[in-house]
Amino acid sequence: MKEEIDKLEAIQEELNQFMNALIQKYGSMTREVVFAGMIIKKTLDILAVSAFTLKQNIISVQISLIRLLCDNCLAIQAGMELGLAKMMELITTNQKVSSIAVDEEQFMTDGYLKRLVSKTYSGFDRLYNFACESVHFSKQALGSAFQNENGKIKMNLEIGNKELKEEMIYNNSQLITLCKVILDMLKRLCLKK
Repeated sequence: MKEEIDKLEAIQEELNQFMNALIQKYGSMTREVVFAGMIIKKTLDILAVSAFTLKQNIISVQISLIRLLCDNCLAIQAGMELGLAKMMELITTNQKVSSIAVDEEQFMTDGYLKRLVSKTYSGFDRLYNFACESVHFSKQALGSAFQNENGKIKMNLEIGNKELKEEMIYNNSQLITLCKVILDMLKRLCLKK
C-alpha cells in the first residue's frame, strides 16, 4: 500500500502546485482563487482520509470518498454553466445549484450535471453511480458486512476488509483519476482569461 499512498501524495503535490500558480496569476482573493481554493482544500482533505482508508482497508469509506470527489466535479461543472460570479453568489447566500432552472423542464440537479461532466470525461457517470450505490445502503454495503465461510454466512464487524485489497488499489486509481479530472476542470474554468 506504500506505493498507493505515494500516488496520493504525488497528486496532492500537483493540486498544491496548481493552487500556487493560480494565486501567482490572479492574486489572493479573486473568484477564481477562492473557488479553486475551496475545491482544492476539500480535495486535499478527502485525499488525506483516503490514505487512512488504504492503511486500514476500509473500502466502504474509500468509496464514499470517491463520491465526495465526484461532487467536487459537479460543483466545478455548475461553475462552468453558471459562471463564477453566479456560482459564488449561490455559495455565499446558501442557495442550492439544484434550484436553478436550466429550462422549463430541467433544473441543475446532480443528475443533469453528471451527464454534462460525462460528455467531456467518459465513464464519469458510471463511477458516480457506483459510488452512490455504496453511500446508500445497498447490496455493496450488505456484502461488506457479511462473509461466506465454508458455506455459512457470518457477520463481519471487523474494521476494514483485508480481503478486498485489489479492489482498494483499483478504487485508489479512481480517486487519483478524479483528482486529475478536478485539476483539468479547474484549469478550464479558472484559467480562461
